[in-house]
Amino acid sequence: MKLALAAGGFILPDMTLKASLTALLIAIVVAAGQASAQTSGAPLHTSVQTAWSRVRAALTPQHQANEVRGFLSILANEKGRPTTPALDARDIASGRAVSLDDPSLLQRPQAHEVTVTVDGQFLIFRPLSRASLEPFFGR
Repeated sequence: MKLALAAGGFILPDMTLKASLTALLIAIVVAAGQASAQTSGAPLHTSVQTAWSRVRAALTPQHQANEVRGFLSILANEKGRPTTPALDARDIASGRAVSLDDPSLLQRPQAHEVTVTVDGQFLIFRPLSRASLEPFFGR
């Protein structure tokens, strides 16, 4: 057990097993807190969650753009009206917030991380192309 924890980088060579388990527990709690930060708020309907997971799993720009359109369509069906969720963008390299009307967002979308806010939940993705962002802007 101690060897497995040491291999995972959770303990130092001179730590006791009790201290090692405490360090592992703290690491798990911190990781769980970071994971829940993306999904704080009321739980989304299963169809919306599934559509969002397809957006994040898309491997090509065109596939991701199609999945974004599908996500927005399912979101509109769930709400009973067309909906444009709130967006925030951040430059990946610098970490600075980027205005949605900043030309760099559409010129180099791969250099940004976009947060979509739906019912108090923060859904994060990295656009593969301009086409992945255009549906959010009604294009």
